Amino acid sequence: MPLSMEVKSMKRMKRILTLILAAAILSTAMVIGSITASASGSGAGLTEWAYRAYNEGWSYVWGGSSVGAVDCSGLIYSYAGGARITEDMIAASPESGSMDSLPRIHGLGLYQYGHVGVYVGGGKAIDARDEISNVCFDSVYNKSWTQWFKVSGVSYPTNGWEKVNGSYYYYENGQYIVDTTRTINGVTYTFGSDGSSDKTPDDTNATAEKSTTSKKNSGSSKNNSSSQTKVKKTWYALGDSGNAVTKIQNRLVELGFYTGEVTGYFGEDTQKAYKAFQKAAGVTVDGICGKSDRDILYSDEAPKYEAPVEEKPAEEKKQEESKPKDTFEVISLDDEGEKVTEVQERLNELKYLDAEPSGYFDTDTQYAVMDFQDYNSLERTGEVNKKTYKTLFSEDAIVNPDAVDEAEPEEEEEEAKEEEPKEQEELVSFTFRDPVPSDYADYNEVEETAPATSTELVLESHQMASEALAGVATETGLQPTVTEQAKDGLDIIKWLIVVIAVMGCVFVVALVNERKRARRRRKHAVRQSRRYW
Repeated sequence: MPLSMEVKSMKRMKRILTLILAAAILSTAMVIGSITASASGSGAGLTEWAYRAYNEGWSYVWGGSSVGAVDCSGLIYSYAGGARITEDMIAASPESGSMDSLPRIHGLGLYQYGHVGVYVGGGKAIDARDEISNVCFDSVYNKSWTQWFKVSGVSYPTNGWEKVNGSYYYYENGQYIVDTTRTINGVTYTFGSDGSSDKTPDDTNATAEKSTTSKKNSGSSKNNSSSQTKVKKTWYALGDSGNAVTKIQNRLVELGFYTGEVTGYFGEDTQKAYKAFQKAAGVTVDGICGKSDRDILYSDEAPKYEAPVEEKPAEEKKQEESKPKDTFEVISLDDEGEKVTEVQERLNELKYLDAEPSGYFDTDTQYAVMDFQDYNSLERTGEVNKKTYKTLFSEDAIVNPDAVDEAEPEEEEEEAKEEEPKEQEELVSFTFRDPVPSDYADYNEVEETAPATSTELVLESHQMASEALAGVATETGLQPTVTEQAKDGLDIIKWLIVVIAVMGCVFVVALVNERKRARRRRKHAVRQSRRYW
């Protein structure tokens, strides 16, 4: 099978396997999502279950619904059964509502898209959040819950005692009571802002109605009870909700004490804001909005929020006052004045700027400042701040090393002129003369002459070539007995001499130039090493 066919076959197999795997995952999710069980339990029991998960530090495991390993819906499902998917829990719920109307009921479900948790009362919730946080205990307003719902199949109390997380709560009309008292079986109980009782009840089955009524007048007592429930509420505290709380929050926003979201729920942030109002109004600070406090709240004389001013200690104030104030102004591009002139003069002195001081901070001055900052280990900003100014006019200010090296071009040229004849004298110390005309078979050795410059050598070689050619044509000293073969040999020798002379001159010139370049490179390297060190 050709290679291209094998590649296509492999790609086709990969696609088929991918489709099979995707189908398996989807079918598994559908099977898991469709799993339901008969729901059971109570709101208090679900709350206790959530507290257990938090206290024991259960892990978050996607798809988990067993002790020690749960996901968000698994936390509820592992206790109550029922629906397994978050959206199905909302769909199966017999009652739900927005967070603005969150009732005081333990064990409610809390929902946001793709996530659920358990409301445990007092404005708190427990949820299996993620693999990093695991099971969390947090305020309901620290997470974006959108709905509360009663878990399908779970029973919630209407009246009577409920024990939750070691404390006792008393329910009336489907919600636990807060910030009030009740006499039950001759015992008076006080319930705090979180709804917990100050005493453990002797009989958890007893109710307030049974403790204050008899069989003969049970009808009248029911009427009294119903009439009591219709009495308008005169105070609001932590855990309350409704339009009255919305009105309180709006007023606190107007006065500047409350900056949170107006939800209609009297949460911890609202309580904190109301305590701040009470403190400013000079009344008892208890976080409970009673009638007398509320009258002040809605009056024209209600105090407005004033941010507290933190006063520094006296010693710190004295130290700050004793410190001289730094009035130095940064000198930068386009500035003008005497300070600029002063800086330019100093930069000229240190060889960073080569221009007459104009009193105007132009780009040349800016680049000069940058170079100065580079060589003096300062931040390269191009601006003269206090540190740069201080260094610029100090005795330790470094003079521009590049300018120092460039200030000696004449000496370098003189040195080069002195070295050039020496190099040429070493390399070029020879010349040539014409062959002796009296004897064409023997040639005298080349005579040494005074050294010549490369230019003279080139001119001389050209002259020699011309004379040689002329000599070939007009030679008078030649004897008539010289054969044509001897003439040809003499011409070849002359041409060889000319070529060797020209090549020698070119070689000398190239060698001299290369030595000059090497000397310049060494000096440049020394200059760079000084700059960085």
